[in-house]
Amino acid sequence: MRMDGIVGIIQSTKLTMSEEELTDCVTMLTNELKYRRETNLWKIKGNIGRGTVVSFINNEGTRISGEVTKVKTKKALVLVGNTSWDVPIGRLSVCR
Repeated sequence: MRMDGIVGIIQSTKLTMSEEELTDCVTMLTNELKYRRETNLWKIKGNIGRGTVVSFINNEGTRISGEVTKVKTKKALVLVGNTSWDVPIGRLSVCR
């Protein structure tokens, strides 16, 4: 892990922080991460719909391309050949 920049500052500062300050920092960072992930989800979701050709990385680490057949709240059904994959929207990339 890199110890320069903001990560290095947090690494050295954590030793002098109280438990309450540590809890506040963890809560703040967790909320920021959730916000960024949600924002990214809505950006991706706005760009895909039924018929959109998308790609994703499968469980073996191979990039797979297919066509969206349905967009759900957090996932999309992607048809790859004769197989339908239930893929989290955050893992999809629109093919150009």
